[in-house]
Amino acid sequence: MSTPSSDATTPVPVVPSTAPAAPDEPGERGSLDISFGVVRRIAEHAADSTEGTVRTERRVAGLGFGEAGASAKVSGYGDQVDLRLEVPLAYPAPIALTVDAVRGNVRERVQTLTGYAVRSLDVTVSALSVPAGPTAPTSRVQ
Repeated sequence: MSTPSSDATTPVPVVPSTAPAAPDEPGERGSLDISFGVVRRIAEHAADSTEGTVRTERRVAGLGFGEAGASAKVSGYGDQVDLRLEVPLAYPAPIALTVDAVRGNVRERVQTLTGYAVRSLDVTVSALSVPAGPTAPTSRVQ
């Protein structure tokens, strides 16, 4: 007696899977925890990308160590965070308007990207700096 040969055209019986279906409800999928370090970086990036903020040169004992922008500290509990920002701003610029723009941008980005509610947001202007660019012409009187 010969056994039937199988090839690519021979149908293969399908056995129904006994594995449970993927959960549909968000609560059944697990949880996601976003560390405060990630929130800090998002807040710093959002502050640095706001118009009117600048990056300043980091110097220690007269030696340059690259550039620095906004720095943030994050604390909180549950789904709420408290942010403290130190931000260098361009000079001359309307400080109050720039700080309001920083607050709005940081609050929106942190809440959108992390899901945390920003309970408090303190902004300290750490420096006023003339943005790098072409130097203003100077005239000499002789």
